[in-house]
Amino acid sequence: MSEHAGKNPVEKFQRDEISDALFPVISREDQSFWIQSVDIGTADFPYIEPLLRESFAEWREQSGGFSPETEWFLFGHDGEAVAGDPNLLLRLKEEAEHAGWMALARRETVMVPSGGHLGEHMCTRMTLAVPIFTRSSGDVFAVLGCSVSENDSAGIKRAVEIGAAHFRTCFYRRLEYSFVYDTLYNRQAGTPGLNGDSALFRMVRRLYDKFNVEGVLEEMLRIVLMLHPSARCQLLMTQDYQSSNPHLQAFLLDQHKQGICTTSFMQGSVEVERIPTPEYPNRIEAALPLAGHQGVYGVFHFTIDAPTENPDTRLLGMISDTAGKAFENAKLYEQSNLLIRELLLINELTKRLNQNLQLSDVFSFAIQELVGIFRAEYCCIVKDNPAEQRFDVMACSLPELEGASFSRDYGFGGMVLQMHEPIIISDYLESSIPSRFMEVSEARSLIAAPLISNGKTMGAVLLAHGKDHYFSYDNFKLLQMLSTHIGLALSNATLHAELQRVANRDALTGLYVRRHLDEQIHTHQLEGSKGSLLVIDIDRFKQVNDTYGHQIGDSILQQVSAIVSDSIRTSDVSARWGGEELAVYFPETTLDEALMVAERIRSLIEQDTRPGVTVSCGVAEWSKEDLAISVESLFYRADMALYQAKNNGRNQIRTAMAD
Repeated sequence: MSEHAGKNPVEKFQRDEISDALFPVISREDQSFWIQSVDIGTADFPYIEPLLRESFAEWREQSGGFSPETEWFLFGHDGEAVAGDPNLLLRLKEEAEHAGWMALARRETVMVPSGGHLGEHMCTRMTLAVPIFTRSSGDVFAVLGCSVSENDSAGIKRAVEIGAAHFRTCFYRRLEYSFVYDTLYNRQAGTPGLNGDSALFRMVRRLYDKFNVEGVLEEMLRIVLMLHPSARCQLLMTQDYQSSNPHLQAFLLDQHKQGICTTSFMQGSVEVERIPTPEYPNRIEAALPLAGHQGVYGVFHFTIDAPTENPDTRLLGMISDTAGKAFENAKLYEQSNLLIRELLLINELTKRLNQNLQLSDVFSFAIQELVGIFRAEYCCIVKDNPAEQRFDVMACSLPELEGASFSRDYGFGGMVLQMHEPIIISDYLESSIPSRFMEVSEARSLIAAPLISNGKTMGAVLLAHGKDHYFSYDNFKLLQMLSTHIGLALSNATLHAELQRVANRDALTGLYVRRHLDEQIHTHQLEGSKGSLLVIDIDRFKQVNDTYGHQIGDSILQQVSAIVSDSIRTSDVSARWGGEELAVYFPETTLDEALMVAERIRSLIEQDTRPGVTVSCGVAEWSKEDLAISVESLFYRADMALYQAKNNGRNQIRTAMAD
């Protein structure tokens, strides 16, 4: 960043003086474009901290920080505090950093709860964070946030976003002042022309001072226009590139088209050619290659009408060589910064994913984060089910597809599962592959990647947007990396769910263990209004073991358990209560309704078991009107009813009334 950042050159020079000094050869109507196009790139982010602090101080002075109880902070692009209320940063460092990271990752305003003091009293506060975007590329270069009382948080979000827009204005005004001051300073300190060594040195220095691609190209354009004011310029690149500068129109270089630009690109040399026309007999065409150590990245092409003399090819060659190397440095620097940001993002996402061990939480969080990171409109996560030759939609931002299943070879999800490779679709309208996801969302662009864990493809994640050619190749590569970590988190959550299932199931019967049954009844008694419990005991089970052996006894237990499982609803909970005793809990079920199910179970067991056995049953119910409600009292009454059935001759059902 400039050493003169923060100084206001308008205080020293009149506006017309500034215009004439900055744009001696550009028309007045075009001059405003230059100042308005001044911007920073990701390569400048590490150097703007002083400018951020100055802008924050100016913003605080102008805005007053809203209310006295509002505490403010400012974070840089790396999530580190740059300025703010010291007490806030000490007291709520973790909450502020969390809010800042969320705003950076999601690229939107976030609000998180936090604790704090207001005077001598404890209060609940909310921390808000708003990302600040650059003018041209829309990158987040800072996060403005505040901590407010929860009572004030409802209406302050919009006000904070307006404050962030004001801060952005303060920042860019100071950035423009710095640009103007540097230009005037160099103009006054150097010779008027560009022929002197000192002027050439300053020109080279300004090119190398730019750490972003856009800045290098704009500086090169400025130099060419200062040398040849009437020049009309084009930028021909070897890969797709879009510039926010209206004077810097970029086109894709056609390497098969013969001409001066192709020659300049292929040979890496400055090419100048006279192309007279009846109107402009002295018209000259020139091509300057953007060549670095690793290759040629493009060609700067311009034409000059009626020049007084031929362009200085030696000077143009020095400019071209310097700009090419500066462009390459800036490109490599931007790529390294992008990798750093991606690593930070992966680290943060992985940490938060692995904090969740519930599959539903992992799916929900993954969709929320992916939509925010890629600014996609739709997201879908599918899970492979090879045993049934299908894949299931586990989570989707489209409610119509939640829980849907498709053949393993259907659509883009099936393609990813079959190929085990990511895919990118620029325009779905040009694709011949049917996709319910794309049709329902009416999307045009898609990127998808497999969810892989331990070398096995578990599923796929699909992101879509309504615009065609929306996702970039960088998005494509980033999704590949993120999907690996999402796959690992899903694998961990699946393993956790399986461990819970095994821990909650009886190995012999496949029914739940009593502990799980107790927990389910307790939870339902807190939330429900009524329920019934059925306790089942196999009659003379010891005699069965003594007569047929324990292997047959185990088979009888499995047969009885299967009959019980097949006779109840999915919402009912069946468990092995202990030994040869089983239990079933019927939520929101009356005693009479439970008796009907109990009789069906008793009858089927008597008819279908081999060797044949009978069971005795006890049934009890509870409701909100009971004086005492607990798991223990419900089991006690059902057990007493079972005791009566045993004493009355077995193979029957008895009931117990509520207390």
